[in-house]
Amino acid sequence: MTGIAQIPGVRPASPPRVERTRFCTRCAATAEDPDGQAVPFGFDRVCGRCGMGVMLTAPRQVLSGTGAAIVVVTREGRVSAVSEAAEPLVGEEAGLLGMPIGSAVTSEEGDDRLVRQLARAAGGGREVTEASLAPVPQGSRPARLRARISSCGPPRAALLVLERASG
Repeated sequence: MTGIAQIPGVRPASPPRVERTRFCTRCAATAEDPDGQAVPFGFDRVCGRCGMGVMLTAPRQVLSGTGAAIVVVTREGRVSAVSEAAEPLVGEEAGLLGMPIGSAVTSEEGDDRLVRQLARAAGGGREVTEASLAPVPQGSRPARLRARISSCGPPRAALLVLERASG
């Protein structure tokens, strides 16, 4: 006689809900309150403010506010957008589009680690990580940058939010 013990089902805890915000890939403006928009929230693909950027979504905790220095990186590790605020830090968008991220920044912790962080984020990873970066080539750009890395989309990609490192 075979019997299956009846154990009350244990449901796995669902991951905590991540508050998300929409942002423009060019001017880095964050979306207004969804109720104040003429277009239903999530259906505006082109930025209504600058008319040049694509509206993507990212965790709210990653974006410090409107006008952030951001770089969007594809699953293949190529630059797909550079905000206006990021251009003085890493170079002009026109020269970086489609280029490997290594042509814009290098990681102090190792470029392999940066590539893994970006691949996880572009694959939809939920964690927010950090990295210490330096622009390539440096020239008159800052010597050190701090980056917060998270997922963004759609389509899925990695988001680098850059800040000048102090010290």
